[in-house]
Amino acid sequence: MTLSEVYFYLIILIFLLFSLLIVTFSEDIKENKYYNRYFKITFGIGFIGAIMEILNWNYFCKFNCILITFSPFLTLLITKGIIKFYKEVFKREAFQMHRGELSDGIWVKNQGDVKNKWYNGWYTVNIFSFPFFIITTIFFIFEKNVC
Repeated sequence: MTLSEVYFYLIILIFLLFSLLIVTFSEDIKENKYYNRYFKITFGIGFIGAIMEILNWNYFCKFNCILITFSPFLTLLITKGIIKFYKEVFKREAFQMHRGELSDGIWVKNQGDVKNKWYNGWYTVNIFSFPFFIITTIFFIFEKNVC
């Protein structure tokens, strides 16, 4: 393995960890100020993947590098969609939980109530599972049809 490959995989790993950070601290996404900040950062990260693909610095199959580097952006959009879905459909705001307690974001303190544990628990499961399920499905579709 060359040093170029090591740097490539390290960059990809950092981008994937950023996706995990977005999902873990999704309470920040509820405020537009932080959502817009994350939106710009994640779109920039995805654009870096497109540049890597153009420069042919890719050790994956065609377009998988772009998909993986855009995964934080897709995670952000999917998470925001879940937040809006719960707010519009169930007519009340859901709050993320961790080990039976409310989970805070990086900048935002969770001001929810713990009395709706089932509702908030289901919301938390959806926040964590949907982005990874959707991105993994897209990845396998690309893998099967493009490679």
